[in-house]
Amino acid sequence: MKATAKQIKKVNFFSSLTDQQCASIAEMVEVVECPADETLLTEGDFGDKMILVFRGQVEVSKDFTLRAKDGFELSQKPIIRLETTDPAPVSGPKTEAVVPVVRSPAFGLGEFSLVLDKAIRTAHTVTTTPVQYGVLTLKNFKQITDEDPTIAGPVYFEVAKNAVNSLSKASEDIKNLTQAFFFALLRG
Repeated sequence: MKATAKQIKKVNFFSSLTDQQCASIAEMVEVVECPADETLLTEGDFGDKMILVFRGQVEVSKDFTLRAKDGFELSQKPIIRLETTDPAPVSGPKTEAVVPVVRSPAFGLGEFSLVLDKAIRTAHTVTTTPVQYGVLTLKNFKQITDEDPTIAGPVYFEVAKNAVNSLSKASEDIKNLTQAFFFALLRG
């Protein structure tokens, strides 16, 4: 089943596009469903696909290195859950959220894949409910923007805005970690 223009328009990266432009994108997006506990994206992998979640909830986590008795070990830490509101997930999540749940009509994951060849995934994404989603490849997006170049500007603007917001948050996190590190050094 193909996505609809209405579904595409709900995703923040495409919300400023016209209905016709969203219809052009929808023609390239096949809608699939998967159960809870499916990995959609893996941190560190290269990607050329953006995931468009139309229904369901996912948890986003990052790899962290922790100091253990035997040295260091790699661990994943959840950082956020994303959930659709229009429509809501078909069921509750398999596990309780220990991080904030951000709700929106629909959302996109892996948006850098529309901008970069071989974009590196910056987080893990696992479904926590059954999810209905579509995939938009870089190849298909380039084809769409070759046919209608006016689509690229608004989408790239939204991708850039998201990147700047993420960078700002990362900068604040680094500042807080640096302060905590120096405080620990002064105490120790």
